[in-house]
Amino acid sequence: MKYFNTIIIFVLIHVTALSLPLHSVYSHIIDSNNVQLWKIPNDNLTIQFAYKPEKPIIDTFTTLQFSVTNLQNGKHIEDSLAQVTVTNGQRLFKFQNISTQKGDFSVDYIFPDDGTHQVLLRLDRNESIHLASFQVFVPHQSPPSILDNQGNLIIALGIFAVVGTITILFLKKK
Repeated sequence: MKYFNTIIIFVLIHVTALSLPLHSVYSHIIDSNNVQLWKIPNDNLTIQFAYKPEKPIIDTFTTLQFSVTNLQNGKHIEDSLAQVTVTNGQRLFKFQNISTQKGDFSVDYIFPDDGTHQVLLRLDRNESIHLASFQVFVPHQSPPSILDNQGNLIIALGIFAVVGTITILFLKKK
């Protein structure tokens, strides 16, 4: 019984350790398949960028995520001030004075139209300015159709009811 308890504790410790998320040096943004990197070797910086949802929807919030880390050791860069600008070449929207105390930050943006949008980051740190550029592709979306699957069923039932009613009225008049 003494060995059984030891084995249970050993298994619990290993299962717990294996269930914790593993982070490599460049995996500060997790749960995303669209991570983009911008490296600034002269200043020893790496900037990660990702967005959720992975296929942005027009007129719906998209979270733009950033993680600023040391290029050598992967530790977060703290106490910076950021500015994020989103543009499609015609429109321009700015988020200003974003504090990056922990190195990770995000902003929520509503893309007004489809196409490729450029996300520009300005990071002010230690009396220097760092710039990065990323792209987000917003796919074309058709407006909702009345004739989707559920709409087709409702229309078919409506037509069936109208035809049935006309048929019954026609038969009663004879």
